[in-house]
Amino acid sequence: MLRLSRPSANIAVKSSRAFSKFKLPDLSYDYGALEPVISAEIMQLHHSKHHNAYVTNLNVALAKLEESQHKNDVSGVIAQQAAIRFNGGIFRFLHHV
Repeated sequence: MLRLSRPSANIAVKSSRAFSKFKLPDLSYDYGALEPVISAEIMQLHHSKHHNAYVTNLNVALAKLEESQHKNDVSGVIAQQAAIRFNGGIFRFLHHV
């Protein structure tokens, strides 16, 4: 919850609960299942490196958000919104969560 009182900026930011870290889910199929269209090497690279980067960046942004909330830093809370929206959106799209 975010409450602002008057422009003097007495700020109270309250986190409802600590976030739980997201984890990269295993694929429901083998990396080589899409060959010859997509090689197992490309699938392994995209899943373990690229998709994992979205999960890592989402967790980092959520940790920074929680820290900003704890410090009542509204600009820090606002600064994390784009990273959470981007990385969380990609994660959700890729893994249908």
